[in-house]
Amino acid sequence: MSLKHLILAVVGTRPVTGYEITKEFDEVAGFYWRATHQQVYRELAALAEAGLVRFKEVEQQGKPDKKVYTITAKGRRAFADWFREPPEPPRVADPLMIKFFAAELVGIEDLCAQLALARERHAALLATYEAIVAKHYAEPVEEMPRWKKLIYLTLRLGITRERAWLCWAEESERVLRACA
Repeated sequence: MSLKHLILAVVGTRPVTGYEITKEFDEVAGFYWRATHQQVYRELAALAEAGLVRFKEVEQQGKPDKKVYTITAKGRRAFADWFREPPEPPRVADPLMIKFFAAELVGIEDLCAQLALARERHAALLATYEAIVAKHYAEPVEEMPRWKKLIYLTLRLGITRERAWLCWAEESERVLRACA
């Protein structure tokens, strides 16, 4: 997946501004994709240049004009082509795994400290995801509209991953304590 495809997915749902796209990323897509506001605006410009989206400038009082983006027919075709391609399993670049790999060079105690810090971050992320579920997805899944179910499922994957990571961390801490 690329940032381009995620932006096309958002723009494909309704006319939006760059600000609205970044807000959507912060509130929803952040479960599975990270992008800075600068990256989003750069990609929007490239998508417009490629003819995959177009924009209309809207004048605002007391503020700079804003651009409202819509997807083009060419953009819909490009997105549909990408959507039909089978995805590769994601590769995770996790610096902590390098530290596990090379802990013999520095020491198990330092690795345990790094693992404890990472565990706190993953626990905090899990708590954030669970708070989002409680606030926005409290109704039974069967009662959610389809669009909401689809977003909820991405959030559930994030929760499942964080729980699995914390389970792995607990197991790793036991093993590391035994060999320290």
